Amino acid sequence: MYRFLRLWRTPGFWVALFILSLVAFAGCAAQGGGGDYQAEDGQPLFIYVGANLKEPVSELIQSYEAETGVKIEQTYQNAGALLNQIATMKKGDLYIPGGMDFALKAREQGHGEKIMGPIAYHTPVIVTPLENPAKITSILDLAGPGVELVIPDLEATAIGVMASRVFDNTGLKEEIEANIVATLESPAKVLGVLTMGQGNAGIVEYSNTARYREELKIIEIDPRLNEIDEIPIVSLVYTTNQALAENFMEYMVENGPSVFEGHGFKTPVKE
Repeated sequence: MYRFLRLWRTPGFWVALFILSLVAFAGCAAQGGGGDYQAEDGQPLFIYVGANLKEPVSELIQSYEAETGVKIEQTYQNAGALLNQIATMKKGDLYIPGGMDFALKAREQGHGEKIMGPIAYHTPVIVTPLENPAKITSILDLAGPGVELVIPDLEATAIGVMASRVFDNTGLKEEIEANIVATLESPAKVLGVLTMGQGNAGIVEYSNTARYREELKIIEIDPRLNEIDEIPIVSLVYTTNQALAENFMEYMVENGPSVFEGHGFKTPVKE
């Protein structure tokens, strides 16, 4: 679940991680409530959702259930873990990862079919403690001495994948990655670790920072170096409710941007 580097040596990190793990366990999977309507095969829609998208997607699912009577079940985890679940289970109707890379991988691996979106964008930003002990002012400073960088998994999370590309863009990837002290399974856990005093810099999604404005310093990344990804929705080849799955996809594309914007995400500009 986690890849640890230097932070595992500090007792405070294990306390922080234990608390975060309890929270994650309680919220890892959720089911939508809803009306009495069932799809033609008697089963509800099942959706795999990226962990960082939980709040806006849950709101959209609830509103869709209320409007249509369709029951929707969902599970939340980082995009890479979800793709592994899909490959193993070969069941489900839809996949909503945090980045287009994972949507394309799903299709390339024979699990995904139709891709729609973007619903919103995933935008990496830097966060530090308010006192900013490492004196971070830009992405380039993450390569400096004394930086203890905590980031989402570089392969299994959409933000981690984008962060890796940003590091490439700086020309200082080797130096920055040498300062990584821990990689975690979601941006939310990065924020949790930083607020508990572990690490002095992190990378998360812009929307994650809304409730931490008084606890952490937010530093936007130079647009010339940053990597911003689209948040898509993918129909799976395993769906037994193709028409219903596509109806929900259309609902997400139509209604998703305004809901995601309300949760702090950057969204497509309406023409």
